[in-house]
Amino acid sequence: MHSKELDQAREPAIWFRRHPGQGSMGKLGGMPTLPFGTDWPRHPESGEPLHFLAQIDLSRLPPTPLAGARTPSPLPKAGLLFFFADMVEEMLWSGHGGPFANTRVIFSERAGPERTPPEGTPDLGHALGQKSGDYTGGPGRTSFSQGSIEPYVIETFAGVEPFPDQSDAYAAAAQAAMVASIERATGAALPVLNGAGEVMTKAQALEYVRVKQFRDGTVHRALECPRHQMLGVGKNLQGTAEEHYADGLVLLLQIDSDKAVDSDFVFCDMGAAQFWIKPDDLAAGRFDRAWGTTEGA
Repeated sequence: MHSKELDQAREPAIWFRRHPGQGSMGKLGGMPTLPFGTDWPRHPESGEPLHFLAQIDLSRLPPTPLAGARTPSPLPKAGLLFFFADMVEEMLWSGHGGPFANTRVIFSERAGPERTPPEGTPDLGHALGQKSGDYTGGPGRTSFSQGSIEPYVIETFAGVEPFPDQSDAYAAAAQAAMVASIERATGAALPVLNGAGEVMTKAQALEYVRVKQFRDGTVHRALECPRHQMLGVGKNLQGTAEEHYADGLVLLLQIDSDKAVDSDFVFCDMGAAQFWIKPDDLAAGRFDRAWGTTEGA
């Protein structure tokens, strides 16, 4: 069922499975290894330092463009990408100077020592125009805990509604195909949990399938898995991912809300941050022209 539609909508992506602590140059949170001579990015209007979100070690990624991709999206074979954003309480990156002021991507061919946020960095979750706010993780908390990441190639699918109805057979088929691709990539079956009361082990907490059975007999299978991802089709939380994909933009990086990394590693009420780049800018290595958006779930 829906095999033809899935084949037409299939788009490979690089999915990052996270694990706690050190272990690789690729990371979510922690401290960036910005090289000497590279300034910490700041908001051009306020002058305040942006918050560090993620670092991608391009040498550890599979070769791109990925096999079966709709359009070639070649990434550099080596180097590092650093992702920054203003983790302001409202998460309105489209305002206060726009996404190019509130988000930043830096490419470097080499790494430096880990660098702590500069003096004057506002707290995570600070109120607009203030150093702190009601939703900060704590006074003076300007960086996240670190989670290391490992890349895998999985399948993603266009045409899935942001919040599909349980009767949406195409969305269910697309999710099942993505689950199968994750299992092939990791070499392990995803745990299946029936009911809300089951206790998850640490292994199950990484990614699993939650099965819910409704009174009318309908069975709903939901993939519970942080979608930290490069390329492919992003999470279509409020329609932006599908719109940008249809316009030919490249999903440079998607960072999902993930409390296993840090209790404050949350974007717009358990949504996601997505960084976009035009294909020509990606081909030219103009990562300074990439920008970020964020939407809630």
